[in-house]
Amino acid sequence: MKAYVVANPAPLPPFGKPVSAFRFKEGTLGERLDAQLRAAGLEVVKVDRADQATPRSIVVTDDVVLSKRFLTRFLAAIADPARSYQAEIECGRFTLLASASAPATWRALPLTYRGDTAAAPEPVRLQPTAVFEFTEGLPARMHLMTDIKVYFFDIWAVPIAYWFDLQTASSLYTRELVADLIGKFRGKVPGRILSWFTSSPWVMSKCNRIGKKTRIHRTAILEGCVVGDGVEIGPYAYLRSSVIGDGAVIREKSSIKMSYIGPKAFIMGSDVVNTYVGAETSIFTPMLYNVLFGERGFLSGGSGFADFILGAASIPATINGKQVPSGLPFLASGIGDDCFIGANLLFAPGRTIPDGTKLLDHGLIKQVPTKPDGSFVVSGTDLVQIPDAFLKRGVG
Repeated sequence: MKAYVVANPAPLPPFGKPVSAFRFKEGTLGERLDAQLRAAGLEVVKVDRADQATPRSIVVTDDVVLSKRFLTRFLAAIADPARSYQAEIECGRFTLLASASAPATWRALPLTYRGDTAAAPEPVRLQPTAVFEFTEGLPARMHLMTDIKVYFFDIWAVPIAYWFDLQTASSLYTRELVADLIGKFRGKVPGRILSWFTSSPWVMSKCNRIGKKTRIHRTAILEGCVVGDGVEIGPYAYLRSSVIGDGAVIREKSSIKMSYIGPKAFIMGSDVVNTYVGAETSIFTPMLYNVLFGERGFLSGGSGFADFILGAASIPATINGKQVPSGLPFLASGIGDDCFIGANLLFAPGRTIPDGTKLLDHGLIKQVPTKPDGSFVVSGTDLVQIPDAFLKRGVG
């Protein structure tokens, strides 16, 4: 069977590149999709339009991110090769923090099977199974959410229409290793034993995949992670369900959870959660939650991104001057490639920062004292000297 891949060359704001050019550990998303189709036994044909496809073939756009086993499930769901089908997936609990009572949400995917007729495709609804539910250390209530859990699914798929969709796909991608490890035992091993297996830090620390020439300090803790070649992980670092690209540096006391860190990225003592950090980007801020940060960027100390709005169930993202509902209860910002963000800056939720942006702290002090023992106050960007007597208790 042939698989026709329809290219979407339009850039994904705030980035000047299409979805297919974004990188995960295996390469670009376009390369990942191509490899998945070939692994499913399909002959890949790249086209500009969907109507170029022949009957009894798969048609998919290159701006969708699929889990490893999604294509196998979809192909098995094709009941009659003469009829046409479109994939739909239930995605109500795909976000990192999800409520156990979240309503079912079905989303159509740009993935169809084309049969022998020109009739409209019938929906094929694919229900992901949660092979693991993580609750350890999570609050019972946060903002408007209750019964909070982190779900690890056997299959998932995310069409990328906006940058926050890619952030969701990245989060699901980082959970794949644990889902793969547990999925093969589900239904075969008693639930009590499986629960012990997944809740044991010692067991999970033995489930990592570590690349060549990688240096991990003996005090660092890794649980269910994929780590590339030539990575450096410093003392007292903690990594959980994360994917680390080749040559990345994770300095001491950093915490990386459910995040993707690109090749040659640098993380300096930060707490990074549910975040995509692009290749060759350096992060110096103490916290980075629910962010999509592009390649070759720099984030200075003291800066950060707010990720929720009081009283709002969903964070709107501002994209090209318009408010776009994300459907996400927690969402920070999308930062393009080659961006420099200076110190002591705080961004409202859902901001979209385009490629090449340089944001500097307007309160940067450029003039410094030239004589010892002086007393000064900060006024704008200047230092103003004050009398020493002002700080001393009067005598007499």
